[in-house]
Amino acid sequence: MKNYLLLIPLVIFGFTSCIKSDPGTDDGNTNHNPVGSETFLTIGDNFIYDYSDIGLYDSSTHIIYFKEMHPELDKIRQLSFVCYDEGDSIYQGEFWPSYFSSLPSGSYVSISPFFYQNYALRIEYRESINPDLRNDPRIIESLKDRELLHSGLTGTIQTLEITGSLARLDFVVTNMDKTTLLILDPDKMGHKLFHYFTNGLYLRDLSTNNIIASKLEYQAPVPSNGWKKDWLTELSPGESALFTFVYSFDKAISPGNYSAWFDYPGLSSQVDIDEVFQASGRIWLGDITSAKPITIP
Repeated sequence: MKNYLLLIPLVIFGFTSCIKSDPGTDDGNTNHNPVGSETFLTIGDNFIYDYSDIGLYDSSTHIIYFKEMHPELDKIRQLSFVCYDEGDSIYQGEFWPSYFSSLPSGSYVSISPFFYQNYALRIEYRESINPDLRNDPRIIESLKDRELLHSGLTGTIQTLEITGSLARLDFVVTNMDKTTLLILDPDKMGHKLFHYFTNGLYLRDLSTNNIIASKLEYQAPVPSNGWKKDWLTELSPGESALFTFVYSFDKAISPGNYSAWFDYPGLSSQVDIDEVFQASGRIWLGDITSAKPITIP
């Protein structure tokens, strides 16, 4: 089950800007041209990726899809990265091991494990004094000019009814892209299997900041890294789908003001590069989170 928020580190490490002395670490090479107007991303001092290396960028998940596999991404340890527009640095971040006891602030890429195959690089963001610039207008415009921009999927908590310890959630996903997207369908694959890929519904008590997690029953796929086409449903551009979920909590939810949030998942490392584009559309990778204020009387 995807538990990014629930990972329990086995060892606490201190963050350092140095690179691990790991024989499997790839620190870069010097076979690239300097940063120029066509540069989109640099990693460390020596990995440079131009717009021509990119197949598409999904602005809903902040995933860069490269045209080819990049084995060097599997070996990167604690390097920094920078995103550019017309040779100007727009924002930067860190490659951050998931086994660390803390999360970075600002933009980062999760590694160890690397949650996607090495043709897809997802840039995440954690609250920081610095603004979230992953979809900075300058970057978006340059991607659009090169026909690399895809808007992906949006999700909305349409209704949430909580009675005692039970919750009923209606969630709407909408294809904002210019092409058909293939998304995980909980009704086709079964809700237990669907909840292998998501932590479901959470509530945050606004008076205490305590997090209340719903109880989940989930089923692992067989094999664990497998997937099936019949789990997916097609969403044409502009089309929406409504899914209903029922959750329970350990005890009745007390009256008060809450923030409810739900993570709608897609596939990730299971999908090979030659499987992303199916005859009917693109398999949507990643996940999106939607939040909604709710008052329990």
